[in-house]
Order: sequence, then C-alpha cells, then structure tokens
Amino acid sequence: MTATVNVGVRIPSADAPDPAELRAFVQRAEALGFESIWVGDHVFHHTDVLQPLDLLSWVAGQTHRVRLGTAVVLAAYLHPVHLAKSAATVDRLSGGRLVLGVALGGTPDEFASLGVPIQQRLGRLLENVTIARRLWREDGVDHAGRYHHLTGASVRPKPLQDPLPVYVGARSEAMLNRLALVADGWVASGHFTTAEFLAGIRTIRERAEASGRDPDRLGITKVQGVSVHRDGRVALDRARRHWQRYYGPAFDVERSVIHGTPEQCAERLAAFTAADGRELTLILEPTSLDVEEFDLLHEATRELC
Repeated sequence: MTATVNVGVRIPSADAPDPAELRAFVQRAEALGFESIWVGDHVFHHTDVLQPLDLLSWVAGQTHRVRLGTAVVLAAYLHPVHLAKSAATVDRLSGGRLVLGVALGGTPDEFASLGVPIQQRLGRLLENVTIARRLWREDGVDHAGRYHHLTGASVRPKPLQDPLPVYVGARSEAMLNRLALVADGWVASGHFTTAEFLAGIRTIRERAEASGRDPDRLGITKVQGVSVHRDGRVALDRARRHWQRYYGPAFDVERSVIHGTPEQCAERLAAFTAADGRELTLILEPTSLDVEEFDLLHEATRELC
C-alpha cells in the first residue's frame, strides 16, 4: 500500500521572529499549497519559543485554508480548564481548523516552576485530556479526579469541531499502545528515524484494530526536520546549527534530520509513502523563516503532493 502524504510545515523556534517575516512565512505556506501549519511548545527553553495557542490564534488571522496544529503542547503541567478554553478559542477563530497535539514532555525546571511534580505527568496528561474533551461538549461539568476537581464548570463558546481532534505525542511502546486506545491520532517527534516511525505506525494500527477501533480513522503525523540548500554541505551546517541549538549539542543531526539538495531531500522524503494506512501528514520544519530556503523545501516536496 502507498500512503497519501499530506505536507505541513512547523514554524521553526530559535529566535524571536520578526512579525513581518513570520507573516510572510505562513502566508507563503498557504499560497504554495502546504496542508497545515504547526507550532511547538516550551515554557522555559534556551531558545525563543512563542506560546503555541496564542501563536496559532495569530496565524489563524493570517490564513484561510490550512489546518492549524500544535506539535505539541506540553499539556501535563497545564490546567485543563485553561487548556480547553484556549483550544476552543483557536478553533473558533480559525473556523474549525485546529488539531490539538499534546504530550508528556517538558523539563524538570518547567514542571517545578509550575508547581507540578514531574512524576505525575502521565496521570495528569490523561486526566487533562479527559476534562478538556468534556468541557468542549458539555456544560455544568462535575469532575472529581486525582488531580483536579470541578463543580458545574463550562467553557463557552464551544469549539466549532465536534469532536475537536486530540493527537498524542508518544515514543515508548507503552505510550503508543495507550494512544491507540484513547487518542484521535499520533504526533511522532523529530527524534524518530523514518524506519522507527513506520514501525510505530504498525504498532498503533495493530493495537487499535485489536481494540475494535478503525486504524484508518487515526490521524498520523510526523515532525521532521529538513534542511535544504543547493549545496549539501551548507544544508548540513545549517541543520547542525539549528537543531543542536534547539535540542542541545548531543542531538544526532545525521540520524534524525533530512538534509541536502532538493533532489536528495526529495528522495529521502519519498520513503514515507511506504507507511501502512491510507494517509499521513509530514510536519516539516526548516532551519529558518528564510523565504529562499522555504521555496527549496517546497521544491523537495512536490512529488509528495
């Protein structure tokens, strides 16, 4: 089976963006036919990361068609009522275009600063998603959970989408099995190689099918760093500079980032069509907001679209 590959783009996080450059980037993405625009998240980080749902509210006002997604919100240390309200607002302002990707991630300093024990992150993530989903569909929500208690809580207006899709970021086999049961889709991180990602899809589909879910109804997405330049050596240098700055000097660029000329990148991106299932979305992150680099990224993806 050859999967249909939708191509989205993630706004790169490294330096605080110039609003004019960011506007040009997102509008160029829509004009070139990219399917979606995604953003990342951190509260504390050694690079500049904008608040993701605030940023998507702004992007919604600059675009008309593209889906808008978080890849991902670090939802375990957030309050679920605030999360539900912010996501519903973005979905309303965008005309029903939001995909809410959530994950366990975050540093010990982030959890400590927000008063959330990091060892509680799995339970909090699952409870937060449960509460948010109820608030999007119900009024007067009563909830007595392990971490949160609500009495007569309501979030209005509700999202335009019913249900608003919630994708979960996961790396371990245990989390892949769990998301196959409770999530609307998967956000695979940029640390996955292509082979690891394709194997992860098989795991999720098998677990979903065994539980009685239709695996083709699960959204499958993959964050993928891509550095494109006419000179492959320049592409590699830019990749190292960007992702080792974001993830740290130990991040293995050669293993996890696609880099090279447009032709070289296109060849490696084509491997994703071997995925099980009907379709998936690649969330491609370039090294900068540079328009020339973005046009080369588009050139490398033409055969996928």
